[in-house]
Amino acid sequence: MPTRADIEHLIPGEGRAFDVIVVGGGPAGIGAAVAAARNGASTLLLEGRSFFGGVAAVAPWMPMNRLMLNGGNRGGVHDLFVAQVKAHGGDAYVAGKRNSIDGDGLDIHPEYLKLAIFELLERNGVHYRLHSPVTDVLMDGQRVAGVVVTGKGGRQEFPARVVVDASGDGDVAHLAGAEMVEGREEDGIHMPVSLVFVLANADTERFFAYLSEQPQALRQLIEAGKQEGYAVAAWYSFNRTTVPGTVGVNNGAMVDMGSIDAAQAGDLTVAERLGLQVAVDTVRLARDKRIPGLEDCRLMFTGATVGVRDTRRLVGEYVLTVEDARSGPEFDDVVARKYGAIDANQLFIGEMHSGFGYPYRCLLPKEIDNLLVAGRCGSATFLGHAAGKSMGNMMELGQAAGVAAALCSAQGVTPRAIDVRQVQAALQAMGVHL
Repeated sequence: MPTRADIEHLIPGEGRAFDVIVVGGGPAGIGAAVAAARNGASTLLLEGRSFFGGVAAVAPWMPMNRLMLNGGNRGGVHDLFVAQVKAHGGDAYVAGKRNSIDGDGLDIHPEYLKLAIFELLERNGVHYRLHSPVTDVLMDGQRVAGVVVTGKGGRQEFPARVVVDASGDGDVAHLAGAEMVEGREEDGIHMPVSLVFVLANADTERFFAYLSEQPQALRQLIEAGKQEGYAVAAWYSFNRTTVPGTVGVNNGAMVDMGSIDAAQAGDLTVAERLGLQVAVDTVRLARDKRIPGLEDCRLMFTGATVGVRDTRRLVGEYVLTVEDARSGPEFDDVVARKYGAIDANQLFIGEMHSGFGYPYRCLLPKEIDNLLVAGRCGSATFLGHAAGKSMGNMMELGQAAGVAAALCSAQGVTPRAIDVRQVQAALQAMGVHL
């Protein structure tokens, strides 16, 4: 059992310098921090919220897809993470769905998830800080030299040899002046921003049987509810949980809410307010329409905050496109692979070349040095990002960035100057399938 002293040893004070600082504690950040530490770098993981886990933690029992590969090991950080979760037994997880979008994953209890991530970081010697939003960067000309955290204790600086931006919103890259884009190219529209919630007092076996046998009937009930004035979501996806009698409800946000820019506080406030309305009205609808298995359901709780699918994206040395995802070219600088399908929610869903390669150049800003950008804020078009955007894939992009950052720190070179063959060899030595 860890003591307070054990934990405080890993929480640095202001001014401490690190080889690698990773910003953002979601799947990409976890992949980056653990990979950097396992490759010899002193590593700090910074997260602005009160927990690690990203969307998987804010959206209860949200499927963490693509943690495995065809049901087996994916290698690297993925295997370490899965083992850490499974060590907590059946209270912690259930097997995920199996289809082209949702597959090779786990639905994880959010509290066990948070604990498993702490344990994973601690076992690998990663230093960490929660409640530490990055609000500025330390610059030496065009080189990122560290980050600034502004919290309850005021402004604090943390120098680093290399920084990995896994913030989701591309906060570090944006603050450093890297070129960024947002939304769908033709109109700036974003994927839905959703508040996930959990229903209790459900007859889960009867409900999931109904869902499997009569999906059209359920859609008709929801459409009828919309016409009658219930606040309903554009779509619903129901997930099994580890708690008997409960159902996790992912959704496409309230119908006709419009595009939400999750980099703006005002838009996020709208999404939070209307997301709560959808959660409450879904319970009312389920009872009033007597949806089989949900006739007496109750709203258990909503996620800690809304889940965000896209905001800022880097314009990097290479911009990944949907055509790349469909044709699957073999890049000489491949450092990760993305599995699954193209999933931009109601905006577009389609097939891709599952397992297509992701080039190292997508992690590199064009003009800013000592910075790697990984996860959903990496360099891609709108649909290029939507291609294989599952959390397991984001972890693999972060893992590649973490390995590269550690090697750059050790050799005293910038990410742009590193020989990518060294990054590839280090990844393969971790068991990653390149």
